[in-house]
Amino acid sequence: MKAVLALTLLLLLSGCASSPALSNLMDGSCSPSQQLLAKDHISGQIDAIADQNWQKAYSFAAKSFQETIDLDRFTEIISQQYVLLITNKGYTFDSCEIENERLVQKITVVGLNDDFRMTYRLSVEDEKLGVVAAAVTDVSEDIST
Repeated sequence: MKAVLALTLLLLLSGCASSPALSNLMDGSCSPSQQLLAKDHISGQIDAIADQNWQKAYSFAAKSFQETIDLDRFTEIISQQYVLLITNKGYTFDSCEIENERLVQKITVVGLNDDFRMTYRLSVEDEKLGVVAAAVTDVSEDIST
């Protein structure tokens, strides 16, 4: 039974590596499978950041990002500008849209004192998702718009 479960899990994971959900990105709302892929990818990076596993967190960045920002600079940026991800108390996923062939996922991060809204931009390179950018927006700013 364990072998069957392990094989099923392996097949599911390998299926996510090259997903047809990423092959045709039309502007508009993300499909449920695109939302799941974005959620898994962003969760992997945030969890690695919270664990301060910089190499793993960096591995979720887009190849194009890694070509311009090395691991040391990435670590420095996260440590100085994204402390809220290191100290997060949880996060939830909000809307997911496709804009210009990129997935744009909004999330809410529960911080030590405040909650923050973030927008993640993910590109598809070599049929795999990669984080291109993440920006923080104050929650109260989103509520008033």
